Amino acid sequence: MRKKIIFLLNFALFSICSGQMGINTVSPQKTLHVHGGLQITNELNLGGNGTSAGNSGNVGQILKSGGPGQPAIWGTLAGTPNATGTVMIVDGHYVVAQEITVNLSSDFAGPGNPGATLAINIGNLTEELIDNESQYSANNTSNLFRVTNDGVYKVMMNMQIQTTNNTQPVIGIWDNSTNLWVARVNDLFTAPTNTGLQTYTLLTAVEMFSGRDYSFRAANTSGFTIKALSSGATGAGPVSEVSIRRLK
Repeated sequence: MRKKIIFLLNFALFSICSGQMGINTVSPQKTLHVHGGLQITNELNLGGNGTSAGNSGNVGQILKSGGPGQPAIWGTLAGTPNATGTVMIVDGHYVVAQEITVNLSSDFAGPGNPGATLAINIGNLTEELIDNESQYSANNTSNLFRVTNDGVYKVMMNMQIQTTNNTQPVIGIWDNSTNLWVARVNDLFTAPTNTGLQTYTLLTAVEMFSGRDYSFRAANTSGFTIKALSSGATGAGPVSEVSIRRLK
C-alpha cells in the first residue's frame, strides 16, 4: 500500500501588483503595505541604497515624519529645551520658564525717606542661584532684571528687616519704566526691642512685559537694614531672597 503524506503549509496572504507588496491585504497602497502588527527585533534604518544600510539613528532619538511624499527622519522631540528650569508648554511647544532666584549676599542698609515717591533699589542681591536667561544684573547698590516674554510671573520675596518700631516698611517689584510698584507688601513694624527683626514676605503672581526694566526695591520712613542671614546659637542660614518664575 502506498502512503501519501500531505504537508499543509500556512502562508500569510501576499499580494504583489504593480511593484507593490501587500501582507494580509489584496490591495496594497504603498510599496510595502502591512495589514497587521509589525515586529522589529533589531535596528531600523532610514535611507540608504544598494551599498549602504542607511541611518539607524542615535540613542534617544525619535522617528519624525517628513510630511507627504517625504522620507521620515530621526530627530529629537520638537522643542525639547536644554536650559535649566521648569518646563512648560506654550503654543504647543515645550519651553523652559524664565526663572530668577537670588539671595542677599550681605546686609543691605537703606536710608529713611519720609514722603518719598521712589522706592530704594536693594543692593547686595548678588548671590545668584538661577538666572536661566541671563536677564539679571546686580551690585552692592542696585539690581535690575528683564523678562523675555510678556506673561504672568510668580513672585516671591522674603526679607528680614530691622528698623524703627511703628513704621511701615514696604518691599516689592518696581517697574523702572513707569516708576510704580508692580507688586508689593507692607506691614506695621512692631519688634519687641530696638534691635528686633521682622520678616516680610510677598507671594503673588503678576503680569510683566518684555522691553521693560524691573527691580527689587524697598522703602521706609526710617532707616532700615535688610539682613542676609538669620543666626542663632544653633547656626545661621540665608533668609532674604527674591525670585520670579514665568507661569504662562
